[in-house]
Amino acid sequence: MDPNERTAVIANAARLLQDSKLLFDHTRFASAFALAVLGVEEIGKVILDIWGSAAPLSKPAARRSAHIRKQAAVSSLLLASVAVREFSAEVDNEELVHRVAEAFRLSREGQFMSNVHVGALDKAKQIGLYRDDWLTDASLHADQFTEADVDAIFTIARRAIEAVEDPLIMNTGRAIYET
Repeated sequence: MDPNERTAVIANAARLLQDSKLLFDHTRFASAFALAVLGVEEIGKVILDIWGSAAPLSKPAARRSAHIRKQAAVSSLLLASVAVREFSAEVDNEELVHRVAEAFRLSREGQFMSNVHVGALDKAKQIGLYRDDWLTDASLHADQFTEADVDAIFTIARRAIEAVEDPLIMNTGRAIYET
Protein backbone atom coordinates (compact mmCIF):
# COMPACT_ATOMS: atom_id res chain seq x y z
CA MET A 1 0.00 0.00 0.00
CA ASP A 2 1.42 3.38 -0.90
CA PRO A 3 1.52 6.33 1.54
CA ASN A 4 -1.66 7.83 0.03
CA GLU A 5 -3.53 4.57 0.57
CA ARG A 6 -2.26 4.40 4.16
CA THR A 7 -3.56 7.93 4.69
CA ALA A 8 -6.93 6.90 3.25
CA VAL A 9 -7.11 3.87 5.57
CA ILE A 10 -6.27 6.04 8.60
CA ALA A 11 -8.94 8.53 7.46
CA ASN A 12 -11.40 5.63 7.29
CA ALA A 13 -10.38 4.59 10.82
CA ALA A 14 -11.02 8.17 11.95
CA ARG A 15 -14.44 8.11 10.26
CA LEU A 16 -15.37 4.84 11.98
CA LEU A 17 -14.21 6.21 15.33
CA GLN A 18 -16.16 9.45 14.81
CA ASP A 19 -19.28 7.47 13.91
CA SER A 20 -18.68 5.35 16.99
CA LYS A 21 -18.48 8.53 19.08
CA LEU A 22 -21.86 9.64 17.74
CA LEU A 23 -23.37 6.33 18.82
CA PHE A 24 -21.55 6.57 22.15
CA ASP A 25 -23.02 10.03 22.76
CA HIS A 26 -26.48 8.50 22.31
CA THR A 27 -25.72 5.59 24.69
CA ARG A 28 -25.69 3.02 21.89
CA PHE A 29 -22.69 1.31 23.47
CA ALA A 30 -22.81 -2.07 21.70
CA SER A 31 -22.80 -0.53 18.21
CA ALA A 32 -20.29 2.12 19.29
CA PHE A 33 -17.98 -0.61 20.60
CA ALA A 34 -18.21 -2.64 17.38
CA LEU A 35 -17.53 0.38 15.15
CA ALA A 36 -14.61 1.45 17.36
CA VAL A 37 -13.08 -2.03 17.08
CA LEU A 38 -13.44 -1.80 13.28
CA GLY A 39 -11.57 1.52 13.48
CA VAL A 40 -8.82 -0.15 15.51
CA GLU A 41 -8.63 -2.90 12.88
CA GLU A 42 -8.08 -0.28 10.18
CA ILE A 43 -5.17 1.08 12.23
CA GLY A 44 -3.87 -2.48 12.52
CA LYS A 45 -4.05 -2.83 8.73
CA VAL A 46 -1.71 0.15 8.36
CA ILE A 47 0.67 -1.17 11.03
CA LEU A 48 0.89 -4.55 9.30
CA ASP A 49 1.50 -2.85 5.97
CA ILE A 50 4.31 -0.71 7.37
CA TRP A 51 5.93 -3.75 8.97
CA GLY A 52 5.49 -5.84 5.82
CA SER A 53 6.96 -3.19 3.55
CA ALA A 54 10.16 -3.09 5.65
CA ALA A 55 10.61 -6.88 5.45
CA PRO A 56 8.20 -9.78 5.03
CA LEU A 57 6.42 -10.74 8.23
CA SER A 58 6.97 -14.28 9.44
CA LYS A 59 4.05 -16.68 9.22
CA PRO A 60 2.22 -16.93 12.55
CA ALA A 61 2.35 -20.28 14.36
CA ALA A 62 -1.44 -20.30 14.69
CA ARG A 63 -3.75 -19.45 11.82
CA ARG A 64 -5.72 -16.31 12.62
CA SER A 65 -8.36 -14.35 10.79
CA ALA A 66 -7.38 -11.06 9.18
CA HIS A 67 -9.40 -9.27 11.88
CA ILE A 68 -7.45 -10.89 14.69
CA ARG A 69 -4.10 -10.27 12.95
CA LYS A 70 -4.94 -6.56 12.73
CA GLN A 71 -6.05 -6.49 16.37
CA ALA A 72 -2.84 -8.35 17.32
CA ALA A 73 -0.74 -5.76 15.48
CA VAL A 74 -2.34 -2.99 17.54
CA SER A 75 -1.99 -4.90 20.80
CA SER A 76 1.67 -5.68 20.02
CA LEU A 77 2.30 -2.01 19.33
CA LEU A 78 0.67 -0.99 22.62
CA LEU A 79 2.69 -3.52 24.56
CA ALA A 80 5.80 -2.26 22.75
CA SER A 81 5.05 1.31 23.84
CA VAL A 82 4.95 0.14 27.45
CA ALA A 83 8.16 -1.85 26.99
CA VAL A 84 10.01 1.07 25.40
CA ARG A 85 8.77 3.42 28.10
CA GLU A 86 9.87 1.02 30.86
CA PHE A 87 13.13 -0.23 29.32
CA SER A 88 14.02 2.83 27.17
CA ALA A 89 15.33 0.52 24.49
CA GLU A 90 14.19 -1.56 21.57
CA VAL A 91 13.04 -5.00 22.58
CA ASP A 92 14.08 -7.04 19.61
CA ASN A 93 15.32 -10.42 20.77
CA GLU A 94 13.09 -13.33 21.66
CA GLU A 95 14.29 -13.76 25.25
CA LEU A 96 13.73 -10.11 26.12
CA VAL A 97 10.37 -10.12 24.35
CA HIS A 98 9.26 -13.02 26.55
CA ARG A 99 10.49 -11.20 29.69
CA VAL A 100 8.61 -8.06 28.70
CA ALA A 101 5.47 -10.03 27.86
CA GLU A 102 5.57 -11.72 31.25
CA ALA A 103 6.30 -8.47 33.07
CA PHE A 104 3.28 -6.81 31.51
CA ARG A 105 0.99 -9.81 31.44
CA LEU A 106 -1.23 -8.23 34.06
CA SER A 107 -1.08 -4.70 32.61
CA ARG A 108 -4.01 -3.26 30.68
CA GLU A 109 -1.97 -3.64 27.50
CA GLY A 110 -1.20 -7.24 28.34
CA GLN A 111 -4.82 -7.99 29.11
CA PHE A 112 -5.83 -6.40 25.81
CA MET A 113 -3.28 -8.56 23.98
CA SER A 114 -4.58 -11.66 25.75
CA ASN A 115 -8.16 -10.83 24.78
CA VAL A 116 -7.09 -10.39 21.17
CA HIS A 117 -5.20 -13.68 21.04
CA VAL A 118 -8.06 -15.75 22.43
CA GLY A 119 -10.53 -14.05 20.07
CA ALA A 120 -12.48 -12.31 22.83
CA LEU A 121 -12.25 -8.85 21.26
CA ASP A 122 -13.45 -10.15 17.92
CA LYS A 123 -16.33 -12.03 19.55
CA ALA A 124 -17.29 -8.95 21.58
CA LYS A 125 -17.32 -6.90 18.36
CA GLN A 126 -19.64 -9.46 16.76
CA ILE A 127 -21.95 -9.53 19.80
CA GLY A 128 -22.23 -5.75 19.45
CA LEU A 129 -23.48 -6.17 15.88
CA TYR A 130 -25.24 -9.51 15.54
CA ARG A 131 -27.83 -11.60 17.29
CA ASP A 132 -26.94 -15.21 16.48
CA ASP A 133 -27.20 -18.37 18.55
CA TRP A 134 -23.61 -19.37 17.75
CA LEU A 135 -22.33 -16.03 19.08
CA THR A 136 -24.30 -15.71 22.23
CA ASP A 137 -25.40 -17.70 25.18
CA ALA A 138 -27.60 -16.64 28.06
CA SER A 139 -24.72 -14.69 29.64
CA LEU A 140 -23.66 -12.60 26.62
CA HIS A 141 -25.74 -9.91 24.96
CA ALA A 142 -25.41 -6.44 23.46
CA ASP A 143 -26.97 -4.72 26.48
CA GLN A 144 -23.90 -5.54 28.56
CA PHE A 145 -21.68 -2.97 26.80
CA THR A 146 -20.92 0.09 28.88
CA GLU A 147 -19.46 3.54 28.46
CA ALA A 148 -16.19 2.22 29.94
CA ASP A 149 -15.97 -0.54 27.32
CA VAL A 150 -16.20 1.96 24.48
CA ASP A 151 -13.87 4.45 26.19
CA ALA A 152 -11.27 1.70 26.44
CA ILE A 153 -11.37 1.12 22.68
CA PHE A 154 -11.16 4.87 22.00
CA THR A 155 -8.04 5.00 24.20
CA ILE A 156 -6.52 2.01 22.38
CA ALA A 157 -7.10 3.67 19.00
CA ARG A 158 -5.62 7.00 20.12
CA ARG A 159 -2.53 5.38 21.63
CA ALA A 160 -1.99 3.15 18.58
CA ILE A 161 -2.10 6.12 16.21
CA GLU A 162 0.44 7.94 18.40
CA ALA A 163 2.71 4.89 18.56
CA VAL A 164 2.83 4.44 14.77
CA GLU A 165 4.86 7.64 14.59
CA ASP A 166 7.66 6.24 16.78
CA PRO A 167 10.15 4.02 14.89
CA LEU A 168 11.50 2.48 18.10
CA ILE A 169 8.02 1.44 19.22
CA MET A 170 7.20 0.19 15.71
CA ASN A 171 10.33 -2.02 15.62
CA THR A 172 9.64 -3.32 19.11
CA GLY A 173 6.00 -3.93 18.27
CA ARG A 174 6.95 -5.97 15.26
CA ALA A 175 9.28 -8.12 17.38
CA ILE A 176 6.47 -8.73 19.86
CA TYR A 177 3.98 -9.46 17.07
CA GLU A 178 6.28 -12.02 15.49
CA THR A 179 7.04 -13.81 18.75
